[in-house]
Amino acid sequence: MPHRLLPLLAVALCLAPGTWLRTEVPLRHNVPVSVRAVNEPGAPLPEGWALEGVWEYSGTGQHFGGFSALLALADSRLRAFSDRGARLTIAAPDTLEPPLAKASATSAVGRLAYQASYKGYGAQLWDIESATRDPISGQYWLGHEFFHAIQRYDVASRPTGLRILEDEVSWSSNSGLEAMVRLRDGRFVAIPESGREVLVYPQDPIEGAQPERLTYVSPQSGFGITDAAELPDGRLLILLRRVLWNVPPFEGRIAVAKLPMSGEPQELRPQFVLDLTAVAPRDNYEGLAITERDDGAVRVWVISDDNFSSLQRTLLLKLRLDPALLRPLDDPPADAKQKARE
Repeated sequence: MPHRLLPLLAVALCLAPGTWLRTEVPLRHNVPVSVRAVNEPGAPLPEGWALEGVWEYSGTGQHFGGFSALLALADSRLRAFSDRGARLTIAAPDTLEPPLAKASATSAVGRLAYQASYKGYGAQLWDIESATRDPISGQYWLGHEFFHAIQRYDVASRPTGLRILEDEVSWSSNSGLEAMVRLRDGRFVAIPESGREVLVYPQDPIEGAQPERLTYVSPQSGFGITDAAELPDGRLLILLRRVLWNVPPFEGRIAVAKLPMSGEPQELRPQFVLDLTAVAPRDNYEGLAITERDDGAVRVWVISDDNFSSLQRTLLLKLRLDPALLRPLDDPPADAKQKARE
């Protein structure tokens, strides 16, 4: 992806060897994963938001890290997918015993496994950048870049379908399918990092449905989409990242967007609602997942891609969001609006 080339240049000397090589090394299934709470103060959050936890994960072996997509599973579990074709399944850190509320180290067992690909395509389908799931059936879909494709899996992570997009899209090889969302109504939204178009499939893309193409309007130049999820009210919560010449050279933000209705301009126009760089440790946030709470709020989980670099971390954020109070960052508070009218 274009935005990743800059951080890789900035931290090239610290990268693990062979980051861009596909090496068939067997993965152990019960890999010890060290996890600790991170207490680094940040700025106050906007109304409707709360940061409920930050955790840092570390593990051994060349396949740990590079997590670019995130799913929320049943039973308070999370599953992350990596640039090297692996998946990591963990318990939500706030469910561990004892709870990780302070910056003290503990040990957990993460299930790190090789993600099987559709027969005959294992050599091409290794860079996983997006994921979405059907909570009823448990089947899920993964989006790949470098070789543009979507794969479908059953609840046991066995591949059940493949759609190759190479001849259907004009995306560059390293600017592929960064965000994919299965909507509650059965449609699929697919967004490349290049951000020039949005594909909306009327049903499972594996079944051959042809997409409607929307125009994507970036909220600010330089920010590329890295993931997205559907809020209970149907809006999309979108994770974005910009690369700067800092170390770590990343700026992360969250935006909200509404899919257009019939008769409206056929475009997706996100608006920023949270500056992650201000409220959480700076890193390369690439994965986002949502779970609903009984009180109407949602849990927003965000994971970072460490690029297999010693200058970055695998961080997991837990945010609480009340969608009813969601307001764009450039929208003044209600009391300010009232004063302006007076």
